[in-house]
Amino acid sequence: MSHVEGFDNMDEMFAAMAAHEDNANRNMLPGQIRLRDDNENETFWAQPLPDIDLVVYGVAQPNFVVQRSADFDAADNRERGYLTGTAYSAASEGEYGDTHVSQVIPITRTVFRLAQMLDWPDWSRLASDPDCRTLGALLAQAEQAARA
Repeated sequence: MSHVEGFDNMDEMFAAMAAHEDNANRNMLPGQIRLRDDNENETFWAQPLPDIDLVVYGVAQPNFVVQRSADFDAADNRERGYLTGTAYSAASEGEYGDTHVSQVIPITRTVFRLAQMLDWPDWSRLASDPDCRTLGALLAQAEQAARA
């Protein structure tokens, strides 16, 4: 669970943000590093959030696609661990933005498409809905693969 940090000024806030980012980048799993470093292909990820009964499924665009419309350096953003693309869930029909790779697990296009076909199942549906159990098993396998 996250918490709120208070700061006396903007410099303290930006220093804390940089420290948190550095810590997240130091503790990435091998699969997360591969996901971050694959900046020439469309990549897919999932973010299981069981505490709030949600799974977010995302697609990150290659740097050259992001850079076409970005007002930031897409390569630098990716090197810092941010995946730019669109996230979907039972709560969102698609939201464009950045997600830090330390918060997600890599998944295949096939797993992403299955989640889409099942209308972006939330966490509890993965176990309770027989149609979603295969997806739940594939996400568990993807999490194990991210560790290798």
